Amino acid sequence: MSQKNLQTRSLLELIDLFERSAQGIADRDGQRLHGVPGWELARRSTLSERDLAAWTERIGYAGSYPAPRGDEHIPVDLEEDDDPERYRYRCPQTFRTKYVSADLVGVHAVPAVKLLTVLADLLGIPQVHRRGITTPAIDGVLWNLGKMRIGNAQVDVWLARGLSSCIDQVFAHFQGASLPEHGLIFTTGQSLPGIVPPPRSYRIVPITDVLLDYTATPHIDTDLIHRLLLAPSGNREEKSLPVRFDPYTNTLVITTKPCKPWAIKGSKQVAVVKYLVEQFENGRTRVSARDILIAAHGSSEAAKSKRVASIFSGNSVWENYIEHDDAGYGIKLE
Repeated sequence: MSQKNLQTRSLLELIDLFERSAQGIADRDGQRLHGVPGWELARRSTLSERDLAAWTERIGYAGSYPAPRGDEHIPVDLEEDDDPERYRYRCPQTFRTKYVSADLVGVHAVPAVKLLTVLADLLGIPQVHRRGITTPAIDGVLWNLGKMRIGNAQVDVWLARGLSSCIDQVFAHFQGASLPEHGLIFTTGQSLPGIVPPPRSYRIVPITDVLLDYTATPHIDTDLIHRLLLAPSGNREEKSLPVRFDPYTNTLVITTKPCKPWAIKGSKQVAVVKYLVEQFENGRTRVSARDILIAAHGSSEAAKSKRVASIFSGNSVWENYIEHDDAGYGIKLE
């Protein structure tokens, strides 16, 4: 299954599974399997059977199982059964032999290369820069996704799993003299406490913070990443709205589109875009040509016999950002 078939909610769930796999679970031989047991996967409401089959793989079987005892669950040892489709255990309540399906105690993992490739695609990292995806800097913990273009700069992007439990090891890596002074460290877990300073001039951000949660398919909030890099270390930046207008630079940002922000020229064009964004923020996704012309020209009298297209005469760029249909004009989100 390709990234195009992956829904945003499913990707968020896969990222969470990948993070929780950092701790792992012991098999019957005491070896730690970095995955999630089937009984936990069974509680997932977002991931379909199709998603699980496409994006996870079984890497072994758990050595113990949380068996029910009254209102609680007690970990009990599992034993292989003559039937390969099940495992057996001693019930902690009745002490009788009971059985659990092999599917329920199977341990599933999200393959790192597969997930990291999806994230690199979303971040727009060129294939030539992705060598660190298949060769982790710290095995099972830290990967270099490559270089991401933010504005006019190329920024090194990393992904860390289970950062809170191996922070010293990860931070020591970024003190290496061969690494740049700054970059982005995405985590698959939660934010670090504000009192924990990042290494050098790096920014540490949960990857889920820069995934747009209001789109059905995954998109990255590149505007938020840009603001995080410019802000002082430790500052909290709010997620971007799908549409944002910067009145100081007269720039329109549409976070759901791959096209770059639109730096608008001319007072009437600025007035039109500013008005459309204001209406969008108020829940109006379409407005009439008459309302737009009044906003651009200042009055209904001045707007008489004018056309919206004339305001953008000689500038076809506007059609990438503003759409027009029978309901009126609005910001073009897709």
